[in-house]
Amino acid sequence: MAFTGSRPSPTHVLAHLSDTHLIAGGGLLAGHIDTEAQLRKALKRVESSGERVDALVISGDLADSGDPAAYELLRDIVDPVVTRLGCALVLTGGNHDERRPMARTLHGVDTDAPQDTVTDCGGLRVIAVDSAVPGYHHGGFSDDQYAWLATELATPAEHGTILVIHHAPITYRSPVMQLLDFDDVDRLRDVVEGSDVRAVLSGHLHVTSFGALGSVPVIVAGGVSYVDDVGAPRELLMGVDGPQSWNLVEVHADQVVATVVPIEQHKTWPALSEAVTEFMETVPEADRREVFSRKRT
Repeated sequence: MAFTGSRPSPTHVLAHLSDTHLIAGGGLLAGHIDTEAQLRKALKRVESSGERVDALVISGDLADSGDPAAYELLRDIVDPVVTRLGCALVLTGGNHDERRPMARTLHGVDTDAPQDTVTDCGGLRVIAVDSAVPGYHHGGFSDDQYAWLATELATPAEHGTILVIHHAPITYRSPVMQLLDFDDVDRLRDVVEGSDVRAVLSGHLHVTSFGALGSVPVIVAGGVSYVDDVGAPRELLMGVDGPQSWNLVEVHADQVVATVVPIEQHKTWPALSEAVTEFMETVPEADRREVFSRKRT
């Protein structure tokens, strides 16, 4: 049966992936991870979710070393999925990407300039800003990027804005990764505060994490390629093949909700028995909350 929720459905749904670290030609990342297979598995889960996805967002470190062939592979894998979903595609660069080959292959322009984009998804504005600092692994924006972002945010969007950047503007537990932080969080906070930015979507940390940039939530997608072992001592930086994931981001009129979706398809079973389902079909919709919620001895 189709249960009717007690709250309205989200106005927009985003599938947020990050850190694909694609390697073309069948190479393995760190000798362990088949990044092409990982991305294909992640996108299969996106499609099988049955969600009406408005945008597929991949927040940086698209390729592991800026290889043009890796960006071509990304297009080969992603474009058919975007077509089937009928959704927008939002990409931004990360510290493992290289701007010129990325711009050539993904945006059709020959330049070293960042390819910052604005995508309208039915009134929800998704702004992607390349936070990679050329020649370095830490993140930040140029003065021109800050000026461009402020100009874009000066006019509110109908359903607000989602900001996508690779380097998460929050404090992560790893002292090693802190050396590769976004370099001017205060300045970014000043630009975002008071605007219509509803949430910041990021990657870089290879672990699902949450924080805030002033009053704006920051949602970090766990790596599609590999994950930081958060159970290891914080002084270490240990990669682990699992539990890779992506985030289902639901935008409501009054809130933004993110849910972690594992890439691996685990064993499942019906949480409601057939008997319960059949009984609930006989209950009038107005009474279902009372009947379904009440505890019985």
